[in-house]
Amino acid sequence: MAEMMGVSTNTKEWLKKAEHHLQNAERQIMSHVIPNAPNIKFEDATLAYQRAAEAYRVCEKWQEACDAYAKAADIQVKLGCPEEAASYASEAAETMVKVNPADAITFYRNAISLLCEVGKFGTAGRIQRKLAVWYEEDRNFDEAIDQFRQASDYYLGDNMINQSDLCLLKCAYYQGLMEEFEDAAEIYATVGMRCLDSNLTKFNAREHFLRCGLLYMAGGPHMHNKLKRKLMDFKTGDASFAFSRECLFLEIQDAFDEKQRAYKQEQERVKAEHEAEEREKIEAKRRARAEAKEATKKGR
Repeated sequence: MAEMMGVSTNTKEWLKKAEHHLQNAERQIMSHVIPNAPNIKFEDATLAYQRAAEAYRVCEKWQEACDAYAKAADIQVKLGCPEEAASYASEAAETMVKVNPADAITFYRNAISLLCEVGKFGTAGRIQRKLAVWYEEDRNFDEAIDQFRQASDYYLGDNMINQSDLCLLKCAYYQGLMEEFEDAAEIYATVGMRCLDSNLTKFNAREHFLRCGLLYMAGGPHMHNKLKRKLMDFKTGDASFAFSRECLFLEIQDAFDEKQRAYKQEQERVKAEHEAEEREKIEAKRRARAEAKEATKKGR
């Protein structure tokens, strides 16, 4: 396909191009400064490093491509262009992940830091979410939760509510799997209440409220009162929720659980009383035998 479009796929040719662009970048950096445009040589060097990195990517020379992008990022930092530097740092991470994912994290974090400097929180959130997904795929769920939460905060800083909520829901999912039921339930409650603020998302609120309620139930009897308070909050936030299937299900299930708990408590009380009576009977028999034995001794 590349040959049909007139693009060479010869690896040696692309390696030569990459080396040529690298040499060009170094020449630009070492060249004399133009009095009226002192930054031009650095901009040209950045472009040369970018072209070298792209050529290395064609050859699948990922480490070399990463190094070239990193040099371009360093130049942009020195020029006081953090957004451009972040873009190159992100590209460096994308290439490094092919070779050494652990080292790629450093470049991702550098890109995030640079983006935050210029208030590009939405873009920072997107990169942070990439980190979270990487930890998720590595099955490091504790770290993934932290990264998704941080990504959510970045998105929120750019008022990207939907993206922020998607990251929070990821946190809730994994916290639920790790039996952190109350924390997961609180996230579903928060996201559900935020859904009510928009006509486009308000119908999603009930699903989140339902998940919140189920997690409180999974948490055990000590969360019973918290569930009742949450249901009241949901009804206050959304008057129609009180008549929804989700609310009726939670209330019926909660009432059933409460009766079941009361039944178990009654059974335990009856069992305890029965055991106490049995112990009293055994003790009475023991005393009777002791008295009979004592009476026999006196009779002798």
